Amino acid sequence: MKALVFRHSLAREAASAIGGRVDPRAFVSRLAPVRLEDVDELPLPSKDWVRVETTFSGLCGSDVKQILLNGARDNPLTALVSFPHVLGHEAVGRRADTGERVVLNPWLSCGPRGIEPPCEACAVGRYPWCRNFRFGDLPVSIHIGNCAAAAGAHAERFGAHVGQLFAIPDQVSDEAAVLADPVSVSLRSILLAPPPEGQPVLVYGSGTLAFAATALLRHLYPATQVWAATRSGPRAELATRLGAHAVLSSSPEELVAQVARRTATTPLEPWSKRNWLQDGPAVVYDTIGSTETVETSLRLLATGGTLVVSGVEPPRRFEWTPLYFKELHVIGSNGFGIEEIGGVAKHAMEHYFDFIAGGLDLTPVITHRFPLDRWYEAVLAVKDSRRTGAVKVLLESAR
Repeated sequence: MKALVFRHSLAREAASAIGGRVDPRAFVSRLAPVRLEDVDELPLPSKDWVRVETTFSGLCGSDVKQILLNGARDNPLTALVSFPHVLGHEAVGRRADTGERVVLNPWLSCGPRGIEPPCEACAVGRYPWCRNFRFGDLPVSIHIGNCAAAAGAHAERFGAHVGQLFAIPDQVSDEAAVLADPVSVSLRSILLAPPPEGQPVLVYGSGTLAFAATALLRHLYPATQVWAATRSGPRAELATRLGAHAVLSSSPEELVAQVARRTATTPLEPWSKRNWLQDGPAVVYDTIGSTETVETSLRLLATGGTLVVSGVEPPRRFEWTPLYFKELHVIGSNGFGIEEIGGVAKHAMEHYFDFIAGGLDLTPVITHRFPLDRWYEAVLAVKDSRRTGAVKVLLESAR
């Protein structure tokens, strides 16, 4: 079968990194560590696994960051990946044994690893907290897409444990279903710090996670004022379409000034001229996670407010004095599992299907589709998103 394989090679990674400074196509060239290959299907780890024929796979930001080598060698999560691996963890497909349409929960926690009894985290459905990512029937890895023995979804087929697959209701399209993973990520970030009654919140970012967070906030908390800090133009229009009450600048200094005007707050001007506020939104959902967005969020949050970081960028130094002075709360958000909404506890993806039945439509975030054999065009479209307008990009099986 055809599959998008990443092979860890310092020589190839160095060549791509150096060449990419001149031409981004170096990251997807034949000398890069990632390529589309004809590979033999991996054996299924146990009798509880089945094969799935891929319909769509979503190109996640983490896929693109890995291909573009946007990371650091001292990243602690290098302890929880195995190579070579087939990329891709956002997927819709059909079970080869039944023909049923399914969406993938990619976490390789206790169940998929054949570990009984499950760890305390998995027993309550908190799969990203699993303590057994190094053990069981699979090599070290946290989810499908970074495991040497469980091929990812950027392929014509992939394998999954039956407990990782959720049947797609008839009224849910494949295009809506393929968004289940990123929507579930944003849902988790919101549930970690729900909007306080009567106070505004801000969603920071211009990608799928940001737009999903905006739409979910309006769907779940219709009385809450939702502000979106996003790029101007089509991104701003999309944020408005998905429910943002106000679209603010993504430029740090202008964003702080706009929040000050909206909250009738006088900015405090330090020697650095980087103004900060004592009053602002009660929660910022930062879907970018760069040092710039984290620092800016700390500057504009209300005193005692909460920053939820779901975005992932390499760390750098930043000024964090407002963190302790305003007694802010900072929460990291990663993944999803069993979530409770309105007293009902079930998997985030099942909640998402309920939201669709209730009128939620996030398919406008899907801007591009490419066949699997044009994966390199998809990656470059995301890298140059300011020109291409790419938000969520799908790869379609060549079958």
